Amino acid sequence: MKKFAFAALALATLGATAASAGPIEDRQAIMKGFAGPMKEAVALSRGTTPYTPAAAKAAMDPLAQHAETFIGLFPKGTEAGGAVKTGAGPAIWTDASGFKAAGMKFIADTKAAGSAKDQAGFADALKAVQADCGACHKTYRVTAP
Repeated sequence: MKKFAFAALALATLGATAASAGPIEDRQAIMKGFAGPMKEAVALSRGTTPYTPAAAKAAMDPLAQHAETFIGLFPKGTEAGGAVKTGAGPAIWTDASGFKAAGMKFIADTKAAGSAKDQAGFADALKAVQADCGACHKTYRVTAP
């Protein structure tokens, strides 16, 4: 359970520090911050970490919370990235409604995974979350930053 508390604290700290940077740096920090909770979620789904509904919620809630912020961090004018290298694809701006819909689906799926009652249900729900990640990266990302 300490790992989950640490991951949640890391994301909370990330949110506080990201608030002072620009939108590109903020979204990159949020995306990097997703790694810890996702790693914990995979461990829960595989049984490497003992599954509890509270642990699932602790892993998924920060993802949903920060995804809500993330999808709003693509204002016009940040397409090229300026001096900051970015992997954001042009489709984020040319298909803004599709990008927002993908983000909202990710949020809904993380919330569903976070409310799973057992490990099998969580593992199935996590597959949807991972598929959301892959689909969004395939459509809206061009290069690794």
